[in-house]
Amino acid sequence: MPMHFKIITPLRTALEAEVLGVKLPGTDGEMEVMPGHTGIITSVANGELVYRPAAGEPVSLFVGGGFLQVENDNVLLVTDTAVSAGEIDTDSVSEAVERAQKALREKASVLSRQELVYLEAAIAKQMAMLEYRKHHRK
Repeated sequence: MPMHFKIITPLRTALEAEVLGVKLPGTDGEMEVMPGHTGIITSVANGELVYRPAAGEPVSLFVGGGFLQVENDNVLLVTDTAVSAGEIDTDSVSEAVERAQKALREKASVLSRQELVYLEAAIAKQMAMLEYRKHHRK
């Protein structure tokens, strides 16, 4: 029996589908959710998410950090990013990484701890996105 899977980002509902399973990057390591999974709320890291539609081949997406809730075969992922490899513009992402790294080098001494953490997290996410895109070229 399939699960109802929904991915929500700040800009859109990125996915809503009936699925047989979801593999995703938890902050404590990769995890898989299958029908009948116990209820859980957990954090999600940047990386590859693969879901198996009830009909069709597995589908891969890059997801940013967020939270996953599983309850009664309803799976909800709230994340800041959910994109396929084809949606990733490597030039734009590379430029964003360069800008963030430059800001980190040039302004580290005047940035607050919060700003430093934000820049470091942005760089890590963009680098993970580039790595994902590199492994999923078509």
